[in-house]
Amino acid sequence: MHVTPHHQRHRNRKPPLAALLALALGLGVAAHAVGFDEKLKAPAMKNAAELRSQAQSFATTFGGIRAASPTQLITNASLARRQFDLKWQVQQAIDQRKPLDELADLGFVKKADGSYSIDMAAHPEWDDLPLVMVAVLTGPSFDQLVPALIQRGFRPEDVETAKRYVATHDRRAMAASVGLPLALGFGRAVGKYDKIKRSVPESLVVSYMYQQQRAAGEASRAWSEGMLKELDAQRGRILLSTLMEMNTQATWTPEDPAAAIAEKLAQVRQPDFEKQISAEANGDAP
Repeated sequence: MHVTPHHQRHRNRKPPLAALLALALGLGVAAHAVGFDEKLKAPAMKNAAELRSQAQSFATTFGGIRAASPTQLITNASLARRQFDLKWQVQQAIDQRKPLDELADLGFVKKADGSYSIDMAAHPEWDDLPLVMVAVLTGPSFDQLVPALIQRGFRPEDVETAKRYVATHDRRAMAASVGLPLALGFGRAVGKYDKIKRSVPESLVVSYMYQQQRAAGEASRAWSEGMLKELDAQRGRILLSTLMEMNTQATWTPEDPAAAIAEKLAQVRQPDFEKQISAEANGDAP
């Protein structure tokens, strides 16, 4: 049921929690630093034909925005939410081994093990550009990318601006700050069911995973938007065009839904769950 962790491509100490929350506020993700919503239902595919219709509509919208205003692939939060919900439904269907033959013309190529491969160059609507930006700029591949950026118009001071932003804005810390209240709220919801000796509904656990991953995705988008704000418009366009031209293959692999649910429940039922996740978000975990 996970979205981002199953998409594969061919340490600094964390600041205090108060600083993480301030960082989230400064980058516009305050709306996602909220508690777990027990009433929120995760989106689910009704049938492949309806999902195909949604995907076609999104691909058209995405393609138009990508051609006319590619910066919106980072700054448009509603577009990112729509993409996330669509990808979530696809991943859930893959986890449940539902046939997705109707998505073949939208880039999904089924493999013998039940996974699907996608050519992101041909179908960029399935790619996560904010996550690509985070992965490239915070990893060792950034230095390898610098010559190409300079050739296209980056100046040495622009490279330093980007590196300074990376050094002072921890995307993982942002995700931890917005994920903490979700985890605490979910833990308390599970505790209520355990107290009255009732089974925790699977839909509740799925909703938590959905909300948790959605918030993490928004943290990546906000981090990337913050990077663009540090650069001038020309350098921002250069960075985006360079990242968009990276031809990649992605593989979406299935996970056992029952095992994922059991794992989440086991984690939240640990005696020191609240203390442990609070320490991790605060940078105090061993």
